[in-house]
Amino acid sequence: MKFQQLNAFKAVYELGTVTAAAESLYLTQPAVSKLVTALEYQVGFKLFERIKGRLIPTEQGKAFYVAVAKAFTALDSLAESARDIRDNHLGSLHIAAFPLLSHAYLPKLLGQYLKQEPELQGSLKSYRSEEIYRRMEIQSFDVAFADANHESPGVHSMNLACDCVCILPPGSALADKPSLQASDLVHEPFIRGEVDDIQLRIDEAFRLSHIKRNDLLEVSFASSTAALVAEGVGAAIVDPFTAHQARHINPEVQIKPFHPDILFEFTILFPALRPVSGAAKQFVSSFLDMTQSLGIKLTYESDWMPRE
Repeated sequence: MKFQQLNAFKAVYELGTVTAAAESLYLTQPAVSKLVTALEYQVGFKLFERIKGRLIPTEQGKAFYVAVAKAFTALDSLAESARDIRDNHLGSLHIAAFPLLSHAYLPKLLGQYLKQEPELQGSLKSYRSEEIYRRMEIQSFDVAFADANHESPGVHSMNLACDCVCILPPGSALADKPSLQASDLVHEPFIRGEVDDIQLRIDEAFRLSHIKRNDLLEVSFASSTAALVAEGVGAAIVDPFTAHQARHINPEVQIKPFHPDILFEFTILFPALRPVSGAAKQFVSSFLDMTQSLGIKLTYESDWMPRE
């Protein structure tokens, strides 16, 4: 199968006519028809039926389109990765991060960092952790922040951990308590996250305490939790970065230690197949300094810099 054949099939499938496909590909209609016919011969089944002058995909054609679309998506991803690698030049700082840090905490830190290094060029891109590891394997970024539940070749990792905290909405009756446990939250409207490792640990803490929470909402993103607590909707148990985001939105949000301890773990990644840039080292140092200034107690190896 040739790329031109697949591209012609995809265009006809998505646009619905040979005429529209030919215009989008800058080809003649006979040329597009010939490419699709040749592809049908190679795959061994008809991709379209002509009914009342319209091209209707066959069931086999529909199934084949799904596979073709996935292949084109992969090609788009390769093109983006090539741009990442090409643009990773000296005097730059390219960062990837999972949404929990990329939505609020890292932009603030990056803004402060760039004020000190105005000539530095860079980028901050947000991906799911699985995609971050894939891109770091091909050395696309100078530094990255992701979940800790992955392993990957071609990547140096620095594992970090801190305790989750409880955030209370303004005016909560629990504001005077120095710390909280599951029993304190039995009547408090509660905002939970989607099921992941942290949420499972939170649920287990309540189950072991024989406490049924008053779950009000379930949200997908930590930034949504922060905004809802700041708005006064309910309480939540979150990582300390999300807690400080909520307090930034509304200074009246209360941050309380929660017992039993619920560990939040993440990792900072460096490319292993090329030297770690000075800008990346300095940015991570700034990250650690900023967490300390906010009172976030991180545990990590003191000798965290990858050996060259």
